[in-house]
Amino acid sequence: MIPVALALGAGIAWGCSDFLAGLKARRLALLWVLLVSQATGLALVLVAAVASGAALPSGHAALLAAGAGIAELIGFAAFYRALAVGAMSIVAPVSATAALVPILVGVAAGEPPLPVQAAGMALALAGAALASLEPGTADGGRRAAAGVGLALLAALAFGTFFVAMDLAADDGALWAVTINRAAAVGVALGLVLALRRPCPLDRGTLPPLAAVGALDVAANTMFAIALTLGMASIVSVLGSLYPLATVVLAAAILHERVTAGQRTGVAAALAGIGLVSLA
Repeated sequence: MIPVALALGAGIAWGCSDFLAGLKARRLALLWVLLVSQATGLALVLVAAVASGAALPSGHAALLAAGAGIAELIGFAAFYRALAVGAMSIVAPVSATAALVPILVGVAAGEPPLPVQAAGMALALAGAALASLEPGTADGGRRAAAGVGLALLAALAFGTFFVAMDLAADDGALWAVTINRAAAVGVALGLVLALRRPCPLDRGTLPPLAAVGALDVAANTMFAIALTLGMASIVSVLGSLYPLATVVLAAAILHERVTAGQRTGVAAALAGIGLVSLA
């Protein structure tokens, strides 16, 4: 039961982190949301990496981790902006199709997907397409929902992050995460300084942004521990359902309403992602 509880806890923490980040991105400059949340995560994981006593990674692994961090930063930027301008109930499940990217990379390398993976990919893509459409014209026509394009960009960036981190983590997961967070913070800080964005932070805004990074790191930690204690297939499926927490919070707090077709699409996308993770 402990691995199941940890995997569910990771999914809830990820979903809460995403919801809180999207909420703050509606009121604050995106760069500051990224900088504070990523810096908080960096501080926490750096302490863990140093305390572990693990050896530093090779130069090749460090470069892969840094590249993964930049890809992840791009993903977070697109994702948080999508959450700010669109319906979180739609954006979160669409961005979760990032799980398909590593499989597509494998296909390109000559590794055909398993039947359950192929079925999951088809279901996830069909569900994402259905969820992305909303009534657009008086004659019954449909249009892409707000934020969907950014959510797809986030999915591509997050998928690239998964592929790079899978390779970088071979030399030690904690240092790989530390390096990728350091690269993300460095880029975000450089952009803030170059663009000379005024600092909007005060005692009221800083804690929620720090909570975004803390929740993300907590989720990563719980998920990693769950993988070491339980069956990877079950843990991965439970962790991959993190958009459900975002969807529930968006409905309960923001009172978001989506069409029946979009709800069907969200359910299909999550089911497809679950199948891919199960494989």
